[in-house]
Amino acid sequence: MDNKDHPKTDELRSKAEAKLRQSSTPSKDLTLEKAKVLMHELEVHQLELEMQNQELRETQHRLEELRDQYTDLFDFAPVGYLVVDKKGVIKNINLTACMLLGLERSLLMGKPLSAYMSSGQSIKLFLNLNEAFNTGNLPSFELTMKDRNNRTFTALLQGTIPNYSKNSDTCRISLQDITELKAAAALKKQHDELQLEKEKIQRYLDLAPVVFLLIDSDHNVQMINQKGCELLGYKRVEMLGKNWFHNFVIDDGHKIVDPTDESFQNNKLLLKPYVENFVKCKNGEKRLMGWTNIALLDNSGNQIGTLSSGEDITQRKKEETSRQRYMEELETMVGERTKELSDALENEKQISEMKSSFVSIASHELRTPITIVLSSIILIEKYGALGQFDKQKKHFNRIKSSINHFNSILDDFLSLDKLEKGIVRVNKETFDLPNFINFTIEEMEVMLKEGQKISYTHSGQRNTTQDKKILRNILLNLLSNAIKYSEKDIELTTTEHNGTLTLKIKDQGIGIPDEDSQFLFKRFFRAKNAEDIPGTGLGLSIVKRYLDLLQGSIEFTSQENKGSIFTVQL
Repeated sequence: MDNKDHPKTDELRSKAEAKLRQSSTPSKDLTLEKAKVLMHELEVHQLELEMQNQELRETQHRLEELRDQYTDLFDFAPVGYLVVDKKGVIKNINLTACMLLGLERSLLMGKPLSAYMSSGQSIKLFLNLNEAFNTGNLPSFELTMKDRNNRTFTALLQGTIPNYSKNSDTCRISLQDITELKAAAALKKQHDELQLEKEKIQRYLDLAPVVFLLIDSDHNVQMINQKGCELLGYKRVEMLGKNWFHNFVIDDGHKIVDPTDESFQNNKLLLKPYVENFVKCKNGEKRLMGWTNIALLDNSGNQIGTLSSGEDITQRKKEETSRQRYMEELETMVGERTKELSDALENEKQISEMKSSFVSIASHELRTPITIVLSSIILIEKYGALGQFDKQKKHFNRIKSSINHFNSILDDFLSLDKLEKGIVRVNKETFDLPNFINFTIEEMEVMLKEGQKISYTHSGQRNTTQDKKILRNILLNLLSNAIKYSEKDIELTTTEHNGTLTLKIKDQGIGIPDEDSQFLFKRFFRAKNAEDIPGTGLGLSIVKRYLDLLQGSIEFTSQENKGSIFTVQL
């Protein structure tokens, strides 16, 4: 090693030379041979010294390399390393620990490690450090730490005190972020627990006498019990992970709920609560299964699968189908016979009633207008012979009114006959409603009593699409009733809106007694307060039959002696 490189060597050399000068008296005995030997020894010693210097230089270079390697290993180790004193103050720290805490080394040196811990954790650190300085070893323990952004993480610390003695004042600590490891361990524990639970459930389900099936939200089989494997003829491993509907269900329109359907969103169902479908066995056989399904939800309420219990209903369904077919045939036969008998009895009853009613009406209602016509003709002849022509007009009007009444009675019977035989056909067309109503009102003016009139109003669209002939018959019947049972004006209103036609006829007549309201639309029925007023009792029943043909409706409100309001909707 060069003297200029090592001051301590220079000092030793100077002392050696001084000592040599003090003892350097020329020896009388020093011969030339001895001097040569001495020079040789000095040269050898000089070479030895140079070789020692070379070895020292190489050793120093090696130590420097090892120091650099140690520094790299210390700074770039995957684990954080710190050196702290008894108070937990950081004396040295590697780059990995700096990265964990999110600060530069210069900002961490000389700072207490407890400054980077969550509240309450510093006591745990000091207790463990105190134990370490008493025993020389720092067992591993966990702390909740935080970086400069206040992000908390779980750290694992462990360490040792080098060259331990009671006077040791530093402790070397390794620092490792185990947040993800703990989370992974928790997940693994949870997975293991779930797997054990799944195996336990599988054992229970294997003992069940029905098929138990668990499918996920993609319809893949996640679990099936032994009964299901035996029924289908597959091993469990052959079914797990496969799509249930694509591989094991015969495509017969199995009822999977459409995820866009409102009921799916409201009830969070994957399958309907109960479905039936055919499953295909490994041997090619198909079996009809009835499934009861329960939706499985996660903690957020999202549907993650379906647990289904299934029963083989193949044979039962065959028996039920056969029994149902027999019962239906029997019911049909009994129904047909009963209907035939009922229709015969009803027809006989109706014929009897119609005969009795017709005889009564013919003897009274038809005779009345004929009598009025004959008496009016006799009076017209007398007034003509006497030249009193102005008095004839009254009787001409009476004849017209009686003829109209006679025609009305005949029309009622003809209409009823056609409706009973089912020969009335609906023929709808589009026409101007107000014009049609006004024309119909003009037809009815001949029936109006003295001082009586019909007021008409319309709202909405003018055009309507209806059967004009049927609508005219409905109007004639309702208006003739209003005229017949009232002495005052009649109000008729119509409304056409969005394809719905509403007619309302209001009179101020005798009204309808409450006890008679339920029979108002029956044939030949006359309210008790209308028995003295001419009529067949067929008008409203005919109106009801016409409205049934047009799929319309009729309602009424009435007060006795105050009037009635009839409302028709088409």
